[in-house]
Amino acid sequence: MLDLAPHAVPSMEQREALTIGMDVQSLFQSQSAVALQKAASFREVNLLNPILVHCRSSGKPFYTIMHCIDVGLVIDLEPVNPVDVPVMAAGAPKSYKLAAKAIFEVAVLAQREHLPPVV
Repeated sequence: MLDLAPHAVPSMEQREALTIGMDVQSLFQSQSAVALQKAASFREVNLLNPILVHCRSSGKPFYTIMHCIDVGLVIDLEPVNPVDVPVMAAGAPKSYKLAAKAIFEVAVLAQREHLPPVV
């Protein structure tokens, strides 16, 4: 699913690429899966955001933004322009700047959970 065109719509005959309860590590290349596993073992995973991962099937790069919630771990995937991938060598501050908007959006969604529903 991480390599489908944005306009692609799955049909009933297609096997689901993502299912509840699946091991998310199977979606990423082995080095990326190891990075996610290490990050998940930290108490404050948000301090490690963003983490650059690559899709196993397409090789496309994504930033993962991880957040701990009461019932588990939420992983937000943000596509990365392949031209921007070398920026990772420049260090965390520059890569964080690239993912700051996505981190902000996830934080806003998390805050909305505590607000009464809009009528």
